[in-house]
Formats: sequence, structure tokens, C-alpha cells
Amino acid sequence: MRWLLVLPLFSAHAATVSQATLSKTAREDACAAGPVAIVFPAGERQVFLRFLAANVRAGDKLSVRWLDPSGATALDTQWGALPSAPSLCFLTQLPLLGFDAASKHGGWSVRVVLNGKTAIERPFRVEPDPDAGKVRVTSVTRQPVDGGQMELSVDGSGFDANSVVHIATYRPAGGWKYLAALTPHRVEPRRMAARGAALPPGEYMVLVFSGTAKLSSPARLLIETDSGYRLPFAAGEPWIVTQGPYGSFSHFNRSLHAYDIAPVRGRCIVAMRGGVVHAFDLGLGQTPHLRIFGNYITVAHDNGEFSHYGHLKKGSFAVKTGQRVERGQALAEAGNSGYTLGPGGGHHVHVHVTNNFSISDQSIPFRFEDLPNRGFRGWVVSKNTHPDCDCSRPAGARPVSKTGPPPPAHRWEGAVAVAEYWTDLISVPRGTGQLDLKLAWTGDGRDLDLELISPKGRRYGWYEDTRPLAAAPSAEKFLLSSPEPGTWRIVVRGMKGGGERIPFAVETSVPQPKVSARK
Repeated sequence: MRWLLVLPLFSAHAATVSQATLSKTAREDACAAGPVAIVFPAGERQVFLRFLAANVRAGDKLSVRWLDPSGATALDTQWGALPSAPSLCFLTQLPLLGFDAASKHGGWSVRVVLNGKTAIERPFRVEPDPDAGKVRVTSVTRQPVDGGQMELSVDGSGFDANSVVHIATYRPAGGWKYLAALTPHRVEPRRMAARGAALPPGEYMVLVFSGTAKLSSPARLLIETDSGYRLPFAAGEPWIVTQGPYGSFSHFNRSLHAYDIAPVRGRCIVAMRGGVVHAFDLGLGQTPHLRIFGNYITVAHDNGEFSHYGHLKKGSFAVKTGQRVERGQALAEAGNSGYTLGPGGGHHVHVHVTNNFSISDQSIPFRFEDLPNRGFRGWVVSKNTHPDCDCSRPAGARPVSKTGPPPPAHRWEGAVAVAEYWTDLISVPRGTGQLDLKLAWTGDGRDLDLELISPKGRRYGWYEDTRPLAAAPSAEKFLLSSPEPGTWRIVVRGMKGGGERIPFAVETSVPQPKVSARK
């Protein structure tokens, strides 16, 4: 009698994990990590883990657990059911700077768990910042003040009369770059205040250097754009925020300030804010080997910002390039095109905001008016209302209301140095629905300021009413509804530069008389 030994078919093809490395830097577009590291000062921005999973079967479940020095799970990142693939590359992070993990010094470990079993584990250490002395910064808050400046309130300990506040920003290619050193105008042992030039939306690091030659550990300062964004789905529908800013699945580096939001029932994505559509239905499905956004839509806003909507369903677009949409208007259906190996790998939309047109540009911090807080995760209901919030009608069935921003009806050009100013007059006819003015200049380290004075003497700008003013790097823009008819004065001031005269242009869509009224 012959005996036939039968082995489970999956045993020879079970998924495996290999090449797990820790690093301080990484490239999310290439799933590539920087030099291997095992010691991370608490002032580092994050800890990256990169690894490969081979022989992945559909339905395999993967998670990464970060264990602190006490053995407790500080962060558990669960991918859920994976798609079938010969090999998949994973990149994930543990945020440090400004997060709780930075205060837990000692021996850590990171564990990759595959189908409920530990597949690989790597030890590392989080240590006090070697540059940090007795000076501590616990929190930093910002308040805009007159003259295009901001005031920073710094809380901590060890401050003295010789303390200096340093501000830096992070560049993936070059690390932290120092931007300014501010001398406080008010100092107490545990609190001080300093003023400096206003900063655009972004993530910044604040350190304090004291007179005792001690440098504090860095603290994180976020400056959000406040431009009236609402959640990207119709009012009353329940959706789930599955990943927010600093998310460990994929929200780091350029996508640092992004959100992933998954539908519960409906799938229609709507505009977070009004603007002009640029549609990119590339006919893509899921691409687990390519870290791309799949089919996507970019909306250009009048203040110079751009919102982006990724992983959309091919063939579901309800708008066309050049069409102007209002907030809450239907765009397309949520899909799983592109790289969608997040929780469950299912349908969702990825959204973020940038200062430039490309969806791959650096994201900037922004907030939703209808989200409880920036770090919110879980179920949420939108307040984004609009009568045209249904994706069922194809793009061809909707009228294209505008083919992009109109060319300027009038343009001024000039140049000013720091402390100089330029002025001209603009005529606003009775019944004008909107007065728009855009100031633009070029060059790093330069800053200009735009001010408007109404016929009745009301001032708009950083000195008075800032509500209709929007600022971006090398640009400022006014957008006033139902402006006073009559003659308005435009003022451009030089605020920052190297002594040279800074060329600029001011544009408006309001037609002007052929003869300028300039004085």
C-alpha cells in the first residue's frame, strides 16, 4: 500500500517579509529609505520603516506595531486585506517631533505582523536630543499682528533675558533650514513673546537658544490656511476619516497634511471649495506597485491655492477641465485607482492642498470647517451643501460655466525697494459684483505688501481689515464682494529684500478707463 503525503498548497507560497530597515529619511514616491539608523534623537521628524512582502495572496492581513520602552503599543498601523502580488514594498512612519513618542526615551522596537504572526522585528532607540539643555519648549502659538507680522507666544522653562527664538522649516532633500532668529520683546522664566515677519502656511520648528548657551529641543508650529474648505462629500452623508495628517500609511513628506476619507454608502466626491477644474481621468485601476494618485482632479482656487482629489473611479467624472465649480458641487466618484493599500485597500478619496498646480507638490496644512479637529479619525457627517451634489450625470450633461480664469482687464507694473511704496487708482463702476486684485513678484527672500483704500477711506490689508486678503509665497490677492462704487487707491509696499528694487505686477478683472488716474 502506498502512502501519499499531502501538504497544504499554501505552505510553499506563504507570504514572507524581508529587507526591513529603519531610517530618518525616505522617498515615498519610490518606496526608498535613506541610510540605515538605529538611534533617533527626540528632535528628529520621524522614524521610517521600509520592508518588502513577497508571495502576497489576496486577503493576507498586515500590520506594523511600534512598541515603546515599556512594551506598550504606541502605534498600530493595520493595512487589512492585501491584493495578490508577487512582491509589495511598504513604507511607514512613527512621528517623533511634536508627538508623544519623542518624550519616551529608551529602547523601542517595531514589529511587522503578517496574518496574526510576527514576521520580522527591529530594535531602535529614541534618545534625548543631544543639543537640548535645561531650556524646554512645551508649546508655541501664533497670532497675526499689524504690519504683515506675527507674534509667537512660547511656553516652556529656562528662559532668560538673552534668549533668542529660532524658526526653521523642513526640506526632504536638505533637512531643517533656519529662516529667522527673533529677539523676544517680553521674557519670563516660563513664557516669552517675539515678533517677526508673517509666515505662509506650513510646518515649522521652533527652538530657543538661551544666554546660558543651552539650546532647547525643537517644538512644532503649524500654520494652517484658513480658506473655507469643507469635507469633500455631500451634506448629511456619513463617511469615515481613515487617515489624516502625519498618517503612518502614506501621509509623510509631500503628503504630510493630507486626508483619506472612505464612504459608508454614497461615493460622490464634491468640491471642498469653489474654483476652476483640471480633470485627469487617466483610465487607471489599482496600482499596488506604483505610488501614484491614480485618476484625480485638481481645483484651482482664486487665492492661489489648489485642492487635489486622488484615487477617483475611472469614467465617473462629472466635470471637465476648464469648468468652474462651486463649493459642494459634484466632481467624481471615490475609487481605488492608483496606490490604495491603506486600511482595507477599498474605495476612498485622498485630498490635500498645495500652493502650486502639481498634485505632487508639497502639501500645506489646512482645516475643514465641518471637521471637529485636525487630528480627528472615525465617522463624520459633512455640512457641504449644494443643489448639484449628485455624480450620476456625466460631465457632458453639465454646462461648462467658465473656461478658466479670465485674462486681466487691467494690469499695472512697477518696482519698489524695502520701505518704499507705489500707489495708483482704480475706478469701480456702480453695480460691480466683485473687486479682485492680485499682486505678484518673484525671488526668494523678498516680500511685498498690498493694501486697498476704499472711496470712503476704509483700509483693507494687514493693517486693517484682512478678511478679503489671501496670501501665498510671492503673491497676495484681494477679493471683495459688492465693493463701494468710486475711486479706490492701491498701495504696494516693499517689506523684505536685499536692498534692490523688486519688480511686481498688479492685475484686476475690472475694466479701467483708457487714461490712467495715477498720481
